[in-house]
Amino acid sequence: MSFPSRQRFFLRSSWQRCPVYLPVVTLLLISAGATIAQASATPGTSQATDAKDAGAKTADKLDRARQLLNTSNWENAGPLVKAYLDMHPNSADGHALMGLILYRERQPRASMAEYLRASKSGDLTAFDLRIFAMDCAAIPDSPEAEKWMLRSIEKDDRAAATWEALGHVRFAAQHYELAIEALEHALQLAPRTVSAEALIGLANERLAQPDAAETAYRTAIQWQADRAEKDAVPLLGLGRVLIGNNQLAAAIPWLQQAEKTPPPSSEAHELLGLAYSKTGRQTEAAEELETAIHLQPKSARLHLMLAKVYRSLGKPEKADSELKLYSALNGDGVQ
Repeated sequence: MSFPSRQRFFLRSSWQRCPVYLPVVTLLLISAGATIAQASATPGTSQATDAKDAGAKTADKLDRARQLLNTSNWENAGPLVKAYLDMHPNSADGHALMGLILYRERQPRASMAEYLRASKSGDLTAFDLRIFAMDCAAIPDSPEAEKWMLRSIEKDDRAAATWEALGHVRFAAQHYELAIEALEHALQLAPRTVSAEALIGLANERLAQPDAAETAYRTAIQWQADRAEKDAVPLLGLGRVLIGNNQLAAAIPWLQQAEKTPPPSSEAHELLGLAYSKTGRQTEAAEELETAIHLQPKSARLHLMLAKVYRSLGKPEKADSELKLYSALNGDGVQ
């Protein structure tokens, strides 16, 4: 997708810094709708031709940066935007674009500083305000994140991605009912959005409403059934809810699907190991927990779970080894 206008990107991966189980995957391309102003004013002196050529060259840097961003080439776009800002230090578009790049590089405070500079030279777009809000969430500062997300919605209340992002912010602040309201609004604007429905399931889990959570997870799974790329979150969530309801046999197939869905997840292997252990499949449980530990070696909980499984398999030396690791990570002595 090309974008001659002032178009931006919304990367949901920033939400991996929020509490566990949040979906971390897709890159969405979103248009902010405002046209970028010309980088150089039209010259009116006898040096017009030279000035026009110089302006075209610097403006070209920003255009090339946008082209690189279209292909997710963030690393090479940054130097071009910096070079453009060296020539046009007051460019709102340049600073906003640099803010987006820094956000993508997980430098929220630096990103926020660029958006503040952009705001001195022009109004921030609804998209800019959304990214600024997500920077606030990454710090984290949930109240400020919600405030600026709502400002973005004031400018454009038809952006489903902003309503979903508001749902993430409220979820991170443990305002689960308000999160569900925002996510349901997002789904009105963009029906069958798997990530939004999956987060509704997560919020219902936190509200101790397993039936509502199960319904949301099953709905999300149904929506993605025919899609090549699947989201593991609803698969994990459904498996987790079924284990909580002691429906272990029913949980296993969903968790098996989840562990095959990228990116690799220690939680998928942990839950599958738990389900196997509770159904007497201890050898398989050990294999899954070993994989979970490989992905998350500093989890004391996983080492304790594996120690118990090794003990049930008659492997006391391995069990003792895992208990020592558990003790070291947990800071406790093990009797």
